[in-house]
Amino acid sequence: MTVRLNRLPGDNTIHAIAAMVDEAKLSKPKLQDLADRVASYFVPVVVALTIITFVIWVAVGMTVRGYGGSEATIQAITYAITVLIVSCPCAIGLAVPMVIVIASGVAAERGIIFKSADAIEVAHKTSHVVFDKTGTLTRGKLSVVGNECVDEDKLPLLLGLVENSRHPVSVAVAVHLKDIGIMPSTVPEPKSLTGKGVETTLDGQKLRAGNSRWLNLSDHELVQPMLVQGCTVFCFTIDNELKAVYGLEDELRPDAAETVETLQKRGVSVHVVSGDDDGAVRTLASKLSIPGNNVRSRSSPADKKDYIQTLLSTATDRKKPVVVFCGDGTNDAVALAQATIGVHMNEGTDVAQSAADVVLMRPSLAGILTMMNASRKSVNRIKFNFAWSFVYNTFAVLLAAGAFVNARIPPEFAGLGELVSVLPVIAAAVLLRWSKI
Repeated sequence: MTVRLNRLPGDNTIHAIAAMVDEAKLSKPKLQDLADRVASYFVPVVVALTIITFVIWVAVGMTVRGYGGSEATIQAITYAITVLIVSCPCAIGLAVPMVIVIASGVAAERGIIFKSADAIEVAHKTSHVVFDKTGTLTRGKLSVVGNECVDEDKLPLLLGLVENSRHPVSVAVAVHLKDIGIMPSTVPEPKSLTGKGVETTLDGQKLRAGNSRWLNLSDHELVQPMLVQGCTVFCFTIDNELKAVYGLEDELRPDAAETVETLQKRGVSVHVVSGDDDGAVRTLASKLSIPGNNVRSRSSPADKKDYIQTLLSTATDRKKPVVVFCGDGTNDAVALAQATIGVHMNEGTDVAQSAADVVLMRPSLAGILTMMNASRKSVNRIKFNFAWSFVYNTFAVLLAAGAFVNARIPPEFAGLGELVSVLPVIAAAVLLRWSKI
């Protein structure tokens, strides 16, 4: 038995994609947690205010009110303790996590899983949405609409090659072959090549099935007409000789046009980046009124990553772009990781899902709009919580410190301040459950 090693174990497409996913994840900007920063300064500031309050009231008691040292000190202590008790960092600490937890639960009820809290925080700022084609804008349930068979005797080999593949194109071809009564031949374990197709070797012959670019057949007389029609083209070769070619079409998701239109009305730039043939991608983009400049076809995983990076680097009006990428396949994993927010259609692969920040559990693109709505509502509530915390603590500390002279908070009632500060924060978060998203 002779074994030939063409590549090192780590030098393969899956490892390359995994490496790019890691790189993209590391390059993603990290948001600073404002609540933690404010809370970290809160206690030292309150302690300082407590000491200042104590010193001021000792001085006022002795010099203005004519109290003795002991009496002035006792009075000053009541003011200082009240300041210490009434100030409440709890509202600041709960401002973000309460909303995030409730928002995540509400989104989950609507079929949207946020894997990252950062996604909730920035989704409402979305400036670009980039879609994959097959399985994202379309159902991923392709059907054969045309075929040219050079050698029908070789079709059992083709079925044996593709019948176990999970790629939507391979699945569609396998279903077509079975429907016309073809029985699969036994072939050695096929190797899947991301963005290309599948291949194996049988009796010294190289069997390949995949896109026309990989097989260098885009200009073949049997392939060209299908490309011109805007079909997704799938070719089968033995030792680089064409044996069969299939033209396939896919259905748009029912809500694709409405989702794209709504995004564009909101001022979001919509793009399509696909590994499919140019004709098929541009035909679909035309149906959805997506500008030709925002369409890229025949894109490898690295091409998709580069396209996302280009969008991320084009800031307008000093605003950092927020790029959402929506895909489902293994070849989308890198782009999902590179984008500000990666959105995965749950019908896709596990590799892509692991790279995503958000998973749409229902087969509906409207989930992207719901994601943005949930983000906007959540951020508005977080802003309210911060504003309330600031207003409460400012007013309560001034009142407790005796800044209004004739009005103050008695020390025995200072503990109620925590309820006053926290309840509005909790209410703002809980009411999100009944908010229209």
